[in-house]
Amino acid sequence: MFRLKTKLFEYYKFFKKNNLQIFKFIVSGLIASGINFLVYSSIYLIFKNLVLASFCGYFIGILFSYALAKIWVFQNNSKQNLLKSLPIFCLIYFLGAIEMSFVIVFLNQLLNNYRIAWLFGAIVGASNNFLGVKYFLFRK
Repeated sequence: MFRLKTKLFEYYKFFKKNNLQIFKFIVSGLIASGINFLVYSSIYLIFKNLVLASFCGYFIGILFSYALAKIWVFQNNSKQNLLKSLPIFCLIYFLGAIEMSFVIVFLNQLLNNYRIAWLFGAIVGASNNFLGVKYFLFRK
């Protein structure tokens, strides 16, 4: 029981220390997702091609997500080479997507509720993305 309390206290300290970054990360994710959807919808209306629309929306969303994370969320002023750091950013997000998918499949089989499964999967994926970008890409 003592270990559980200690672990919970560590999580509390982490969230308290990083609450502004976490909030900004969530907001920037919503902004990037909105831009993704706008580009996706626009491209689909123009070309009537779902694959092209999906790819363009996702690509532009990732670029906005990267820019917001670097400039606003983590305020990273380093002169990192975009051609080196963007692929690392994409890899972190790709791993988050894989984790999210596994959690969704597992929990949906366990609970038979795709909405709850998605919610927990999104939390796991977003946590991976936040921690990966914070500690591997834009660390100070």
